[in-house]
Amino acid sequence: MRPFQTLLVALVLCIAFLSEASFAQNISLQPKYGAQSKNEAQKAADAKFLANIDERYKGDRKKAAEDVSARGWQFLRQNNYPDAMRRFNQAWLLDNTNGAALWGMAALSSLNGNSKESLKLFAEAERFIGNDLNFEVDYALTLGDIATRERNEALVNEAFARFERLHKRAPQHTRNLQNWAIILFNVGHYAKAWEKIKLAERTPGGREIDPQFIAALSEKMPRP
Repeated sequence: MRPFQTLLVALVLCIAFLSEASFAQNISLQPKYGAQSKNEAQKAADAKFLANIDERYKGDRKKAAEDVSARGWQFLRQNNYPDAMRRFNQAWLLDNTNGAALWGMAALSSLNGNSKESLKLFAEAERFIGNDLNFEVDYALTLGDIATRERNEALVNEAFARFERLHKRAPQHTRNLQNWAIILFNVGHYAKAWEKIKLAERTPGGREIDPQFIAALSEKMPRP
């Protein structure tokens, strides 16, 4: 049975948009526009976009980037991944320190199977929004997911250390406990996974625990 993934399962269903073929055709579907040199038409389009934004936001590009990256996250939650990546790129173009945009790029890179790029972007985003609890929870899960897929013991241990630090910081965070259980499940530690699920069930968000994961865990080991 493949490792169980909850945070990313829905996204994986539409992973096709992030194929290498799509990337080759449109740099706006690559994080940071693929770090490629732009042609004159693309530079002109950027200049027009920035001019329009500057007029609308009276030169406040940081505020503009916040709004554009928020729109990117709306698209991502709607499973509209091409437009999500376009908005994240635009937000980064406006403000290359916008952590929410880098976070979104990191999540989409993970979906495309580009683990190296994803972790690089997560690490970069952490410099700007490392105090955002939900960002850290996503970072830990993505790290653990990549680690188990690549059977990288060092990364697995780093993910577990992150889960533990987050639990100490926010012991009632349901999703962190569930994510911790998922990675424990992925490496075959079913009893420990149940321990985290039982803790998660006692949190205010306990009803939000993924029933599919509970079913998968129960198949491996009945509830103790």
